[in-house]
Amino acid sequence: MADEEEVNLDAADEGGSGGSYEDRARAAASDQPPKEKGGGGGGGADGPDPDAWMVTFSDLLTLLMTFFVLIFASADPVEDKLFEAFGQSDGVFGLFRTSFFQEIKAVQRRDISQDRLEVFLDEIGASEIDVVQDEQGLTIVLPSQAYFTPGSTQLTAAAKTRIGELSKMLRHTKHGIRVQGHSDDREARRTNYPSGWELSVARGHRVLQELLAREMDPKRMSVGGYGSERPRFSNLSRKGREKNRRVEIVILNRGGVP
Repeated sequence: MADEEEVNLDAADEGGSGGSYEDRARAAASDQPPKEKGGGGGGGADGPDPDAWMVTFSDLLTLLMTFFVLIFASADPVEDKLFEAFGQSDGVFGLFRTSFFQEIKAVQRRDISQDRLEVFLDEIGASEIDVVQDEQGLTIVLPSQAYFTPGSTQLTAAAKTRIGELSKMLRHTKHGIRVQGHSDDREARRTNYPSGWELSVARGHRVLQELLAREMDPKRMSVGGYGSERPRFSNLSRKGREKNRRVEIVILNRGGVP
């Protein structure tokens, strides 16, 4: 019997391709081939898992799905719920509210961006027009002294031409447009209007009429006036009052009826 075990051990030494002497001895005793240790490539018990990349890939897909769900949700009334859920606290969530949702709104309104509008105004030589981005949307500021005859609501010939040029871009937006007039705290005294409220509304309405005559969609338009209640500059100086007399065309952040 001892001779037979010795023969088996010798055979294991000659034919074995790997493993320790003890492994080969145990394999010879049980007529099983010896186990390879760390040999060769490919996913042994001690080697790398070839499917490990799927974990990272699935995490990436989850993050992308979450991102696009948030974009979709912010385009409808669910946006208010998202603000309530993510934007009421300070710190990280406060920054999320003031940065992420501003970027979402910019994407929603990317048919007419501020940069694109400023380039267009530069091309047509409309240096008198200002463009302002605020919480309402993208605001085009038309100065009253350049667009209306003094103390009236009549547009000048140059103003009608300029509004016609603006309408070529504005008519293609899918967002609501609000035309809103503003006055200073003194101008109404030199007109037939009882106060700046009536004067500002009348001027806003006159600009609206000119836009509608240029094939603008009336369903996306609205008009209003704020009198002297929303000045951009101080009414204490003549220059400040002059800048406060204006009509604004606001491309609202969200689409649909304004």
